[in-house]
Amino acid sequence: MDYYDVCIIGGGPAGYAAAMRAIDYGKKVVLIEKNKLGGAGLYDGALTSKTMWEFSQNVLTTRKQIDSSNLRLDVQWSDFIKTVNEAIFERSFQLSCHLKILQEEEKNHLFKMERGTAKLLDKNTVEITKNEKSKNIKSDYIVLATGSIPRKLPNIEIDEKVILSSDGIGHIKDFPKSMVILGAGVIGCEYATIFANIGKTKVYIIDKQDRILPFEDKDISKLISENFEKKDIVIHEESQLTRMEIINGQVEYELTDKNGNTSIHHVEKALISVGRIPNTRGLGLEK
Repeated sequence: MDYYDVCIIGGGPAGYAAAMRAIDYGKKVVLIEKNKLGGAGLYDGALTSKTMWEFSQNVLTTRKQIDSSNLRLDVQWSDFIKTVNEAIFERSFQLSCHLKILQEEEKNHLFKMERGTAKLLDKNTVEITKNEKSKNIKSDYIVLATGSIPRKLPNIEIDEKVILSSDGIGHIKDFPKSMVILGAGVIGCEYATIFANIGKTKVYIIDKQDRILPFEDKDISKLISENFEKKDIVIHEESQLTRMEIINGQVEYELTDKNGNTSIHHVEKALISVGRIPNTRGLGLEK
């Protein structure tokens, strides 16, 4: 059985930084990652959404400049997603170069990269499973850097084709003509802005609160709401989602407003944006 000073589970930004710092202090480190080095923040999270947002802001600026000329800007999804993929490739290439530098520490027995799924057996023992083969390692310290995943609701089936989470938004084939976003927090408002800026998608937001961005100051919420109104984004305020399902390839959702009135709506796509939860499933923490 291999022994380490520090075992880090998760190869995202936090886990990667922890590995580098531990090596700086001369510690023997193992980094366990089951998917791609870089984590959700690189492939399906912050980098993706921030690149989309920057692209959409440039599109919005151009649209404003040519409006007076009666010209129409036709943005293609392929160009949009190409820009996102280029940003991801650049960052992943940087990480791969850094990883090679880290792996040179293997010569000094300070660093080991393990591909596989990690499970805690006790406070110092980790089981690593890959291709149905398992092995155990020991470590004085274990760092959990497994990040987070989109929160799902029990009554809504996310197929990542019609009803999406933020993980699947970059994998659709074209700009939808209409989209409803469940959740008016930071992520939901960010994607509402992105698709509205492009100008090819009618955006709706379902908000059960009396204002969007409820964790921000009221003046900020008011400013964003006014901005959304200018972008022709519809906010279903103080509305409770009672049903959402896929019918004939599109989304049908039913709302109940604060007065008890119900309404049924149809859109091409839905984005479920109700927060994120710790990615700890399967780690064995319940023991």
